[in-house]
Amino acid sequence: MTLNAVAVESFTRGRLDRDDEETQRQLDAALAAARRYCGWHVTPVISDDEITLDGPNSQILILPTLNMTELTEVDEDGEELNLADLNWSARGLIAKRSGYGWTPMFGAITVIFSHGYADAPDFESVILSAIERGAFSPEVAPRVVGPFQYSDAPNTAGELFTNSERAVLDRYALEKRP
Repeated sequence: MTLNAVAVESFTRGRLDRDDEETQRQLDAALAAARRYCGWHVTPVISDDEITLDGPNSQILILPTLNMTELTEVDEDGEELNLADLNWSARGLIAKRSGYGWTPMFGAITVIFSHGYADAPDFESVILSAIERGAFSPEVAPRVVGPFQYSDAPNTAGELFTNSERAVLDRYALEKRP
């Protein structure tokens, strides 16, 4: 599935029109919120994404991704590194085979890489559900099971995603760093 206004129209069974600017605005807002929550773009695959990072002053460089598919170039302190001298993982970790650490300098590392998921239907469903709920459900009633009552609604005003939606997003979220 491709996340676009057509997908929103289909998911909402035509209640949100693909040609309405508000539909695209809601899609952009929900997608931005999910990506902010996860700490990276998640989907689609971006080829030759170029980012500049602060040097970690450690042996491991951590890229903002959970699905790196290709490492194209790494520059440290203005010097292009030989990719054969690096180990990398799909989770976005890069280490020097020599065992030496990365620079401690801010903005000293530039990486060009491809990453993201070609297909993430559960992630996309969270976006579509949040859009539909925001457009058509002004209030979510609490669920009652025997003597217990709980709500799957967002916990505080302004939160876009429900607890169960955040559980899905957590599978795509980068580990939180101090």
